[in-house]
Amino acid sequence: MTDTPPGTTAPRPAGEELAELDRRHLLHPWTPYGIGDQLVLVEGSGVEVTDAHGNTYLDGRSGQFNATLGYRHPRVVAALTEQAGKLMTYALLGSSNEPAVRLAARLAELLGEPGGRTLFCNSGSEATEAAIRIVRMYHALRGQPQRTTVLSLADSYHGTTLAAAAMSGSPLAWTGCGPLPEGFVRVPTPGSTVRDQGDVRPGAEALEEAILAQGAENVAAFFVEPVLGVGGIRPLPAGYLRAVREICDRHGVLLVVDEVTTGFGRTGEWFAHRREGIRPDLLTLGKGLAAGYVPFAAVTTTAEIAEAFAADPMLGGLRHGHTTSGHALGAAVSLAVLETIEEEGLIEHAAAMGERLCGGLADRLKDLEGVSDVRGVGLFAGIEFDTFDRATQVMLGCLRAGVIVRSEGPVLAVAPPLIVNAAQIDRIVDTLHRATAAATG
Repeated sequence: MTDTPPGTTAPRPAGEELAELDRRHLLHPWTPYGIGDQLVLVEGSGVEVTDAHGNTYLDGRSGQFNATLGYRHPRVVAALTEQAGKLMTYALLGSSNEPAVRLAARLAELLGEPGGRTLFCNSGSEATEAAIRIVRMYHALRGQPQRTTVLSLADSYHGTTLAAAAMSGSPLAWTGCGPLPEGFVRVPTPGSTVRDQGDVRPGAEALEEAILAQGAENVAAFFVEPVLGVGGIRPLPAGYLRAVREICDRHGVLLVVDEVTTGFGRTGEWFAHRREGIRPDLLTLGKGLAAGYVPFAAVTTTAEIAEAFAADPMLGGLRHGHTTSGHALGAAVSLAVLETIEEEGLIEHAAAMGERLCGGLADRLKDLEGVSDVRGVGLFAGIEFDTFDRATQVMLGCLRAGVIVRSEGPVLAVAPPLIVNAAQIDRIVDTLHRATAAATG
């Protein structure tokens, strides 16, 4: 029997209603049309998320690599609630707010830059754009305005705003968006050819050759990700960052390390570049900074570079920023995230769980049909398949089994929250093994 009065339509379940509204009104980023209903998620706790139909999934990709502390973490929720009840924000244009001040100081401490300065942004793409402006203006203020060329790797990804897209290697980022800004040159990715597998010299030499071809006096900076994310979850060869640091120093080129994805524990270190023992001139940060609780990102730099802007003839300061730069809610959340990582020992935990994840995937998947490579560092692993279709089959097989992973073309990315435990790692590995074994070519 039904309680619906005659002549009326029974209300649809919330999941069906949300799916229909999603199809009609929501424009999804980076998502093909016509691939079926999207997951509409309504709740999360720990490393799990629940959709509008009541199905629960283990989030093996941390949302978009950003939910590093998982969902509904009590310390972070409390910090967000407390700050919202005090002062949601106050702009940094000629003023400050307490969380932004304390977060900038904490980042300087974490990075070992006593005089380091940080500009806060809202996304990784914004951080890239800000870094581009900073390096070009810095050289101009030092009497070298011709230093405008920015170099990056051929397989890199630094965002989708226009300059960030022009610098990124993937045609998906810039095709149809022209005319693109000029002054961007891409160089070969180390390890991308047979001759430089395991040898950093060819990749480093390619960078130096590009600097000399452009004229070192014209090159502003080299942007690099320690682990290529959209480029296939590819850690750079050991020693490469040290080599390019020396090359950049030799030619007066600034080194900008993009740790939007890898920063704050993802690789089992606070920052991935620390594995190489280098000091970047600028560092872009994002996803893990606020752990997905609010949109938040940053560009941090040295005292020398920051103080150069005092000589700007038009302002006497940095001519860049946004209404919500240094948003107090975002800064308060980020402070809570950093405290949580430190107090819960999540850097060490991520390193241990990362060994279990990468080791387990290599042991269980490397000999299966269609698997071309298994690679990664920390809680950031990639499984490369022989075809995009096979990778998609495996991803959907995992989804049906209640585990979410991310597709980057023929590569599946696995990046669970830093709080993941051993049993959950084993479930991810087991699920990927079964889904891969079941996939057809």
